[in-house]
Amino acid sequence: MNSRADHAAPAGPHPAVEPLPALTALRFVAAAYVLAFHFADRRFGRDALPETVALGYSGVTFFFLLSGFILAYNYRRVDLSKRAARVRFLRARVARVYPVYLLALAVALPWFVVWTAKATPPLQPLMAASAVLAPLGLHAWVPGAACALDCPSWSVSVELFFYALFPLLLPLALRRPGATALVTLAAWAASTAAAILVWNRYAPGHSLIDPGPGRAAILAQAIKYNPLLRLPEFVAGLLLFVLWQRVRLPVPPLLAVAGAAALVLVALVDRIPEPLLHNGLTALVWAPVILVGAQVHSGPLVAGWFVFLGRISFALYLLHVPADALVSSLDRAVLAGRLAETPWLGLGAATLLSLAAAAAVHLLVEEPARRRILGPRSRPAAAAAVPSA
Repeated sequence: MNSRADHAAPAGPHPAVEPLPALTALRFVAAAYVLAFHFADRRFGRDALPETVALGYSGVTFFFLLSGFILAYNYRRVDLSKRAARVRFLRARVARVYPVYLLALAVALPWFVVWTAKATPPLQPLMAASAVLAPLGLHAWVPGAACALDCPSWSVSVELFFYALFPLLLPLALRRPGATALVTLAAWAASTAAAILVWNRYAPGHSLIDPGPGRAAILAQAIKYNPLLRLPEFVAGLLLFVLWQRVRLPVPPLLAVAGAAALVLVALVDRIPEPLLHNGLTALVWAPVILVGAQVHSGPLVAGWFVFLGRISFALYLLHVPADALVSSLDRAVLAGRLAETPWLGLGAATLLSLAAAAAVHLLVEEPARRRILGPRSRPAAAAAVPSA
């Protein structure tokens, strides 16, 4: 969330690879999980959500892991130390991300203007800065700006940082996976411990996931969205590919590990510091799920309709918040707030609009624009992963 090539005359940025359709389908599962969290949280309140739904933000960890896994899978035989290879890689990333990304930002502008006008200092000027920073993919670096213009777009800003480092990180993961894993684990542990200490010191009593307005919101964004703090999840995806390449673990034990990890996290959610949960701990669940998806080549996960849903998942992820805002605005303007009084009906309407918009944008904007940027020899995108929270 890529095009293919042969070694002699590349038609794309990397040699041809075998499709992994189950991973494409799982992209939709993760995007739908994020959507369910956002829509239910907005209509019912976080305290009313089952813990399984309240952890829906963890779908972004899935996308960061999957992004590292798929990019390593696609580019493992590409020498990214060569400038031409790096240019092809970055061009492919721009083609994959920017058409839908810029469209989503444009669609979200009316609500951005209204919400920014209603905000107060110190949040307001930071939110306003997103008008310039978001199109450049830099807003995740600035707390307050990161979630102002189509909030899910923060993860694309983070992904762009990952792409910039990918030519350096991939050789390390492939050649020295053990050392890379140790350094990554140490960096994740240190940064997460620091985040926990800072959060407990300067925002006691606030929820990292829903901190409310003011300084707590700015600090929460600094912890949740900072690209450096999320980098270990992407590197873990690279290392996950190395593991999968060397050892094919059986599917039943992997599913058992994922299920057991999910049960433990749900059972202990109130005792686990929120920065730990938000910034990567749920990889204990998602990593075995990705390993399973990489091995599945038959069954429901590779059904055509499911794979198509996976292909529209990037657009779904970026468009579901403005789609929900449109439903709410029309409800107030036309229906006098009746949908707000029936939250399940409003949730269903927002979901249907999100899916319809995502399908239309994928077919009419995303794929045509990608082919135009990459040229006429480009082929349909494989199971690449762009976060799509």
